[in-house]
Amino acid sequence: MTPTDWYELAKQRVDTFLAQLDPELEVTVEQIGIKPYDDGTEYESYVLLFSHPTNDMLHWSMEINPSLDFIDHELETTVRNIYAQRTH
Repeated sequence: MTPTDWYELAKQRVDTFLAQLDPELEVTVEQIGIKPYDDGTEYESYVLLFSHPTNDMLHWSMEINPSLDFIDHELETTVRNIYAQRTH
């Protein structure tokens, strides 16, 4: 699968539980430019971008491990933990 495919699959998984956390919380797949600290060549990557219309604490980006094991077994716990940290 391509990087885009992995992130779209992860987004689909997040969409299955995100409304349980907060009905206004949204997630999108975004392509971003990465500039390495060592002044190496900038490159493109992807992130899951979480946003909320009224709570700036619920705006964050997240890279994923491009594997079915991560998406099926770790992604939901990771997102829930980040959400809990940002709301308490």
